Amino acid sequence: MSGDVEAAKASSVQLRGHLAEELTRPSDPFDDHSALLLKFHGIYQQDNRDVRRERASKKLPLDYSCMVRASVPGGRLSATQWRALDRVAELADGSLRLTTRQGVQFHSTLKGNLKPLISTLNAELVTTLGACGDVVRNTVACPLPHADGRERILGSTVAAIARHFRPRTAAYWEVWLDGEPAVSAHPETPDLTAATGVTAGDSATSAVAGPAEEPIFGEVYLPRKFKIGLAWPGDNCIDVHGHDVGLVPTLTDGYRGELTGWTILVGGGLGMSHAREEDTYPRLATPVAWVEPERLIPAIEAVVTMQRDHGERVDRQRNRLKYLVDDRGLAWVRSQIEERLGAPVSDPPELLPWLEHNEHHGWSPTHDGDWVLGVPIPSGRLRDDEEFRPRTVVRELLDASLVREIRVSARQDLLLTGIATADRPEVERRLRAAGVKLEEEVTPLQRLAIACPALPTCGQALGEAERVLPQLVERLDKVFAEGGAEATPVRLNMTGCPNGCARPYNAEIGIVGRTKRTYDVYVGGAAAGDRLGFRLRADVPLDDIPTLLAPVVERFATDRSDGETFGDFCRRAGAESLETLLPEPTVRRRGRS
Repeated sequence: MSGDVEAAKASSVQLRGHLAEELTRPSDPFDDHSALLLKFHGIYQQDNRDVRRERASKKLPLDYSCMVRASVPGGRLSATQWRALDRVAELADGSLRLTTRQGVQFHSTLKGNLKPLISTLNAELVTTLGACGDVVRNTVACPLPHADGRERILGSTVAAIARHFRPRTAAYWEVWLDGEPAVSAHPETPDLTAATGVTAGDSATSAVAGPAEEPIFGEVYLPRKFKIGLAWPGDNCIDVHGHDVGLVPTLTDGYRGELTGWTILVGGGLGMSHAREEDTYPRLATPVAWVEPERLIPAIEAVVTMQRDHGERVDRQRNRLKYLVDDRGLAWVRSQIEERLGAPVSDPPELLPWLEHNEHHGWSPTHDGDWVLGVPIPSGRLRDDEEFRPRTVVRELLDASLVREIRVSARQDLLLTGIATADRPEVERRLRAAGVKLEEEVTPLQRLAIACPALPTCGQALGEAERVLPQLVERLDKVFAEGGAEATPVRLNMTGCPNGCARPYNAEIGIVGRTKRTYDVYVGGAAAGDRLGFRLRADVPLDDIPTLLAPVVERFATDRSDGETFGDFCRRAGAESLETLLPEPTVRRRGRS
């Protein structure tokens, strides 16, 4: 498989392949070669797995469609960009899906709707290029426009990283935009530039006049996806330890002040394989160096090109940067950075304690004297129905100028920014009237739980996640209430497979799909995201998860220290101690699933 992938990339003529030809046949699915190249353009070909077996029994072709992912650096979107995202949702399944990397996904997009969807977004400086594939993907950063300086420092840095590491190929422009490079300037041009790294007048890919070769990625691009995240000192809302490269600024006054440099962490990655637990694993990024602001992007490029040149290209189960870091060691990684920079780097300082792992829900003052309202969105899914109308109310708030911009958080929630003090009551009234619950109107577990989409669209999913999360959380709320720990903030992350897109391995409770009906249950991760949890039990039927956790919650309620989180308690108690509390495993018949 890996050899096929590398060969396909090498022969693709910088990601062109025969995509343009295939788009002339909208009723046919993309072939395997094109489906691979689509990922670099931000598109996954998928099929509806709810009907896969039925269609196969009737000898019908699979029910194909595509997931399209918009790249949103730092989660920052102008009102104009959000309106474009909202409009094109009608070309998919009518929903916008906020991701754990601050992007926006569109599911069940038919082949014939791909070009109008992408061209509409491109016209507003939103691109899907590089949102998937073996490249540097969407760069995430704390989205809060706070008065402590993070807006200025993180915003400009994210924009610079997005510009520098976007693929240079013109294939995206040729295939999806019919060679039309022009993009109109917008009144919000400064904000758009900061948010996307694209200046007005450019294509949203910055690739129209790009070079014939990829100067950073090379002919065959990277061995695998590469993720970069920026956290603010004391606030790890983006899970900076889960990235290939994590960045934390050092400031003159510790948690605030002027920028003096950046601590670089390397080797994070939260995926593994059930079939290869002996040599695949989640890993948290490790501090390796400190550099001055002017050397930050060259230092990141040194890590990216190190992975390009030395990363595993045969075994795709082990071709993330974390395995290269562990195989060669931090000293070797640092020597590579210095060799590629042509100068030494400094030792990384000790990171300041994470004071919060804040989802930024509720009201916060902004840097310009207005307010931002963080709104929890269940599993990041914005779809209107009779009782819950998030798409409509956000659109109306923007149209009424009650909200200036939109931010997407790394926990799939929305931050509504630029709200005047006098408008706060009206914003809350409209949200509640649309069925959107605010921070204080949901339980802490409901507010903090996240899940990947999983079935029926994701081709990697082994089991459910998003669709079953509400029922699981409702039952776990009862477990915490009956166990004496009601209203305890607990971060629960659920995925339908071990790839870990919703970061279950460093959550306080991690639920990882193993089969269509069973899950591995992890506990003991840190609320701040800087510690991996441990597996409490494998292969647990979904319905048994609350029963499994009930005695652990009861012991937590009676034995916890003052202020101790659920994750910290589980880590202190340890796996052997907690194992003695658990009910006997359910004996499960193996059959067709």
